[in-house]
Amino acid sequence: MPNYKRKRDSNEREIIDALQTAGCMVIQESNIDLWVLPPNLPYWIPIEVKTKTGRLTPYQQRLHAMARDAYNYEIPIATTVDEALQIVGVLK
Repeated sequence: MPNYKRKRDSNEREIIDALQTAGCMVIQESNIDLWVLPPNLPYWIPIEVKTKTGRLTPYQQRLHAMARDAYNYEIPIATTVDEALQIVGVLK
């Protein structure tokens, strides 16, 4: 990862708290903001957290493109608690 100053989005703590309350295990990371293990799934889900006006850094854009191009996988982006809970399947 490039030497960007690691800044956490202002909504990240609220999203983590809600995921943990829903029974998820959550790990904060530097390349992908959150790795989430839902209570009902046997695998981790990466989640990029952004504010409503937040944008991916150039490094994150390349990482997302690599996941999409090499693995046909879209890394989900959550801007709200409800979006994060929907991503992991806790909120329908």
